[in-house]
Amino acid sequence: MKKTISVLLAVAMIFSLCACSQNKQSGISIKPTEFSEETLEVLDLFDDEIQFFDISLDENVKSFEISVWVYRDGEWFEDGKTHGNNDFLGKRIAIRLIENSYELYNISDNGHEKYSYPSLDTPFEESMGIGYSKIDREIPIELNKEIPICVKIGTSSNRMEVLDITEDFRKIECDAGIAVTITVSDEIVE
Repeated sequence: MKKTISVLLAVAMIFSLCACSQNKQSGISIKPTEFSEETLEVLDLFDDEIQFFDISLDENVKSFEISVWVYRDGEWFEDGKTHGNNDFLGKRIAIRLIENSYELYNISDNGHEKYSYPSLDTPFEESMGIGYSKIDREIPIELNKEIPICVKIGTSSNRMEVLDITEDFRKIECDAGIAVTITVSDEIVE
């Protein structure tokens, strides 16, 4: 009887250790920033125009690229890009999408940098409906794979597809759109 219980306990420990090792993430992820209640009250003044995200990287990441994509004339175009080696990327970014403009804040321990695209050419003013989706939970980031951070689409039809941030935004039917993506790489930018 004791042998049976010992064997069962050993098997249970092995399975629990295997489960722990499978749940262990590579250390590369992006997630919405968690703020205090007071900070959230202040941020409410911006009506969800600005979104903050925490980025976790590991030693495999050598560089990053944050791109802004714009939908016009039936196609998605990369209208802007911020890129560099990973020591230039802070642990937090903020993205602000308003009307047809985009701002990116790279926030580090030493301060912040702001990148702005004040006029993106996409026809939201012709849209009957506008949808917005952003990362709302921790998402693992794979090396050399583009990850959408937030997507805003407009349509002139009377129906709109549900936005799923984990899917390819380029497949969504729309007449106007802005998407912000991040890609991390194991290669150094020269």
